Amino acid sequence: MGDFITNRDGNFLSEIINSILPKAQNASFLVGYFYFSGFAEIYNGLKDKNLRVLVGLEIEQDMVNRVREVEYHTAINKTRGALKATFNESLVDLFNETDYFDSEEKQEAFRLFFNKIKDGSLEIRKTKETNHAKMYLFQNTKETDEGGSYPGALITGSSNLTFSGLKGRLELNAILRTKSDYEEGKKIFDELWETAVILADKDHLAEFENSVIEKIWHDKLYKPYCFFLRVLDEYFSVHYDKDFKTANEINDSFYDLKYQIDAIKLALKTIETHNGVIVSDVVGLGKSIIGSVVAHNMGLRTIIIAPPHLVPQWEEYSIDFNYHAKVFSSGKIEAALQYFKEKSSFGKPWLIIIDEAHKYRNEQTTDYKNLHNLCRANKVMLLTATPFNNRPADIYSMVKLFQLPLKSTIKTVDNLGFRFQELIKQYAELRKKQRNKTIDEIDLKREIESIAGNIRHIISPLVIRRSRLDLMKISAYKKDLDRQKMGFAETGDPEALEYELGEIKDLYLSTLQQISPDLDTDTGQPSYQAARYNAVNYVKPQFVEKLIEKVEAAGIEYNLFIGSQINLSKFMRRLLVQRFESSKRAFEISLNRMIDTTKNILNWIEKRGKVPIFKKGSLPDIESYYRDVGSTDELFSEEIADATFEAELGKFEAKGLFELETEYFDGSFIDDIKSDVKILETIQENWFGKAGNLPDPKRDHFAEIVKREIKNDPDRKIVVFSSYADTVNDLYEKLLSSGLRVFKYTSHDASRKNKETIERNFDAGKRNPDNDYDVLVATDAISEGYNLHRAGTVVNYDIPYNPTRVIQRVGRINRINKKVFERLFIYNYFPTSIGEDETRTKEISTLKMAMINAIIGEDTKVLTNDIELRSYFAQQYRQLLAENEIESWETKYKELLDNARGTKEYETALAIPHRSRVGRVIEKDRKGVLLFGRKKDTCVFKISKDLLGSATLDAKEAFDLLEADIIEQPKPVSKEFETIYQAMKQTLFKTSVAEKTDKQKRDALDKIDIIEKSGALNTEYLDSLKFAVEIGALSGLSMQYIRQLAPKDYALLPQEIDQDFLDRIHKMAHDIDDGTECIILSEELR
Repeated sequence: MGDFITNRDGNFLSEIINSILPKAQNASFLVGYFYFSGFAEIYNGLKDKNLRVLVGLEIEQDMVNRVREVEYHTAINKTRGALKATFNESLVDLFNETDYFDSEEKQEAFRLFFNKIKDGSLEIRKTKETNHAKMYLFQNTKETDEGGSYPGALITGSSNLTFSGLKGRLELNAILRTKSDYEEGKKIFDELWETAVILADKDHLAEFENSVIEKIWHDKLYKPYCFFLRVLDEYFSVHYDKDFKTANEINDSFYDLKYQIDAIKLALKTIETHNGVIVSDVVGLGKSIIGSVVAHNMGLRTIIIAPPHLVPQWEEYSIDFNYHAKVFSSGKIEAALQYFKEKSSFGKPWLIIIDEAHKYRNEQTTDYKNLHNLCRANKVMLLTATPFNNRPADIYSMVKLFQLPLKSTIKTVDNLGFRFQELIKQYAELRKKQRNKTIDEIDLKREIESIAGNIRHIISPLVIRRSRLDLMKISAYKKDLDRQKMGFAETGDPEALEYELGEIKDLYLSTLQQISPDLDTDTGQPSYQAARYNAVNYVKPQFVEKLIEKVEAAGIEYNLFIGSQINLSKFMRRLLVQRFESSKRAFEISLNRMIDTTKNILNWIEKRGKVPIFKKGSLPDIESYYRDVGSTDELFSEEIADATFEAELGKFEAKGLFELETEYFDGSFIDDIKSDVKILETIQENWFGKAGNLPDPKRDHFAEIVKREIKNDPDRKIVVFSSYADTVNDLYEKLLSSGLRVFKYTSHDASRKNKETIERNFDAGKRNPDNDYDVLVATDAISEGYNLHRAGTVVNYDIPYNPTRVIQRVGRINRINKKVFERLFIYNYFPTSIGEDETRTKEISTLKMAMINAIIGEDTKVLTNDIELRSYFAQQYRQLLAENEIESWETKYKELLDNARGTKEYETALAIPHRSRVGRVIEKDRKGVLLFGRKKDTCVFKISKDLLGSATLDAKEAFDLLEADIIEQPKPVSKEFETIYQAMKQTLFKTSVAEKTDKQKRDALDKIDIIEKSGALNTEYLDSLKFAVEIGALSGLSMQYIRQLAPKDYALLPQEIDQDFLDRIHKMAHDIDDGTECIILSEELR
């Protein structure tokens, strides 16, 4: 009986084999699979031996490139050619996709392996049928066979030809040395050998070279240019193999555009990989269509969250593109969540589409908490404007809707949560420096751009964004648009349209001076203070401490509260100026309401003896609300006009105000409120009192301008925008009474019938158009979701204080669709007068500048004349347009790749085996080993010049280093390469779980521990909650709720954060597919 070999206590099978080989002349191995980790352990002893290897099984790889044997029960039916092809393919995969050969020692072993095939001393065959047996035969030389009585030795047992089998783990093998055992084993081997399929030997060398050697990276050098093309192809090519339908295939009334098809494929792939996608194409490229086609192809039940005025459009899209969707307005997120809970089944994901997703950036709001809950374990598509221009915290909030910070699918950073925390901190410090004026504008801009660049790198796998410039500069897109006769018109700078004030000039100027918050001119007459909005500014010094106590007792940070009160007063005065400038009608309505509400404060003080104060947390963001309607607080409607701010404040009074005794306040407080009432009533009397019937030169003159323009160019329709529905209604009546063919649209006019009327008259893509209207007067409710490109002119009837709105308005007529006009016109409408002399002209110019300053603020105070004013608006427009229409850094590389397709170099690049490496001697910004890999669909780039660690590169940084000329010749890697490369491989795909636990998370976890010790809630629920907290899966508001929970309310916690929500978090975390790890290539830059 032979001795047992167990790989224990130094009794290694590899050492036994190596001790036998010097006495052997030939060796024959029957193994499951010919693993090179085992071959490397014994190859030195095989150099001068003849070796036959009989393979019994096939292999497959798992996601982290571990290899295991598999038994294919149908293998007996494979042809001999198929068996050989399968072995060759698996050997190529083993070489290129795993670490089995990726070291100097293994490469040396492979060189011996290949040379032995070439000289005939190695033959490999595959058993015709699956064979699990392991047997190692060693035929002794004549000098050692003891005259034939000891022909050789046989080892059989559990060990495969692997490192683990020969040395690394417990095995049970026996060595048999008798002649009968050896001859019986040899007989079995020879019988199997005779019927086996030849895989590799000297007689079939050419076939082996073509099928294996030519397809592996070993001892090959490729041009750096081909390496560069391969990286670009890996990064930009979308490998979405599932069938999908295009827009035109779903509904033939829509066009198929290549850039949209590419976006749809990429969105589907990104959702599949990362659970969500951010579609951020600029205005006019069809984000809604892309979203709808994606929804159709995913075939999931869908919930859409959209601004109120876009709800009808999304409902139509769900019909047009045939997908099952329920649309909720942005103020009905809680209802959407409830609908999902009622209709959903656990484990079946829905698709959640969020239009204008940048609105949901504040984690401390109930809307965000509900939206966050709705998105858990579902697929998410965010449609938004430029995401990189926002604060890091805003971006982080959006990303967290479908990513788990500490279990993220994004591999661009080691730890998503920790990296965003760093950027949020950097941004906060930067803003602090800005407030303290310790940083200049140049450095501030550079630092902000750096942060934006970091954000762009981090979320790049999630984002789809193209501008018009990208579409024009990527040849494939431009050719497709040209072929379909589509494109974009040229837009010039905004130009000025002017109207004369005539007889109301003096009243106009005096009114402006009374109500403006920014004018420094001392007119000698009292001005409107908006005192009712700034009560705390009148608190007596001796009561400040008590005020602080009351404010902080209400959970409000005092300095922020004071700032909000001061700003509110200023914002309300500015709002009044904006309404004044917009139209007489809008101004009259605001005057009446402000008078009523200011009198109401006096009544409150008289009847209650107290002053009502609004809490900081209960106040809307006035500036954002009135300047950028709908961009922040979802409690409000989309338009300023019809449900004014004063009406909204009533809701806030009921929900969250506190009162201060009148003794806190200086006597001037009530005096200033009374003065405000008097001023407003005087203005009201002057404009709308008994005198009455004052002319409206702005409205009257505009009607004449429109008549003239329509007469001169009847095919060029006109779209007129105002921020206020009151102004739109008033202007519509005037134009209609002037005999013009005019249509109007505000949120109150939203209906399917009106939408169809607008489309038939202003959408150039409609196949059966009407021509009933020449002019469309609208609020910004129509600046999203409509194609109005039969119009060639946009007029901003109000002074355009928000350039973003101008961009969106122009985007309505500059669509990616049928091109109607070569050039589009933009006009701003200003008050002016034609003076008889220089003095009068200057006076009117001063009035105009005063109006601009009052509406826009500090930036315009340096302007002194009309020329500078026009230049200012043109510059503002160009600057924002440049920010929105900036050419993507990717465009250059996409175009380079497209131009290379079909070339010999491109074909070579595609054939480069994984794990290939090349050396380069070239001047680059960085030196070292650059390693490029892919995990699932995320590309990873790292660089290192030593063993002290590697740095992660974003794609742009990597491309800059990898870029090469076609004539550059490759160099072998240096001796230093191997050590650095092997170290980098170990960390290429590693994700750091270490995170500096922030105080909020620590406090939440501590509170959960306290609740657990109290026994108030069951351990299973608390364990689920703790897991959610640890991986960053809760919203900021939910985290705050946990931290502030009082002992008497512990039992309420499962109502606030329910078990279903926690179960969906667990499922989401469990279902994350880390993906296959793959090293593509490496370069040594020296």
